[in-house]
Amino acid sequence: MATRFYFDIRNGEQLYADKQGIELRDEETAAHEAMQSLLSIAKENLPLDKHRLLAFEVRTDEGPLFQVSLSLVITRC
Repeated sequence: MATRFYFDIRNGEQLYADKQGIELRDEETAAHEAMQSLLSIAKENLPLDKHRLLAFEVRTDEGPLFQVSLSLVITRC
């Protein structure tokens, strides 16, 4: 039986709630989907001059499950 997972996006201080979610087989599949999607988003949203945290805060109708995050940093010499 599939479960509906919601992938709220955190971009720095901003949190964008996923209102639709998607039905997936299990939590492991949801984690894989979150990681793949996060890498795709990161490719298009590189920080210009400061630290940026991108994350999916994954939840079900029952509540929060886990966070998948990626920290993007440009360090100038």
